[in-house]
Formats: sequence, C-alpha cells, structure tokens
Amino acid sequence: MTRRTRIILLSLGGFAICCALILGTAYSQGADPFHPRSRHIWGASLLAAAYASFRGAMMLDRMLHWNKHGKAARPKLRGMGVLKSDHAINRRMAARRERVAAAQEKSDPTEENKRD
Repeated sequence: MTRRTRIILLSLGGFAICCALILGTAYSQGADPFHPRSRHIWGASLLAAAYASFRGAMMLDRMLHWNKHGKAARPKLRGMGVLKSDHAINRRMAARRERVAAAQEKSDPTEENKRD
C-alpha cells in the first residue's frame, strides 16, 4: 500500500468517526443538524472535521513510516535544541560577556574611587 493510499484510507476512517461524533453530539443535545436554519453551521463543522481528519491521517502516517524505517527516516528537528551553544544568539552573548569581562579587568580601581 502506498503512503498516499494509506493517508486517504486513514482520512476517510477519521472523517467517519468525526461525523458520527458530530451527529451524536447534536442529537444528544436535542439539535437537528439537517434543519434548514442550522444546516450551514453543521456543514461547516463537517468541513472542519474533514480537515482535522486529513491532518491527523498525515501525522499518523508519518509516525507509522518512522516506526517502519527506523531513526534514519526521522527528520532532524532544528527547534528542539534551542539551549545549545551553537546558536547565533548564544555565540553573540558569549562574545559580549568576554568583552565586558575584559573591559572590567582593564579598568583601574582608582577610576572607581574618583566617581564616588
């Protein structure tokens, strides 16, 4: 089965579940989703369910693909290592700290007394 076919099948299954949940919730609250005055809002909820099921199917397919092909298929997540020292802001801050420390070492202790 190709990935595209698997995504379509997962989407259809998820959409069927979402439709059942939407209709079940509507009828349990005493609303009629097929009434002419409220038909458009329930149609919009079905569009949202279609989108959510498609996105969910894509994520589930990625997870299944990763499990099948191991760690080599997983993408490198760049945003997960924000606190590592190889980022530009961390390098600039380290250079600034060094400049401040060097400037503090250069300054005379007599100049500090003159200011007071």
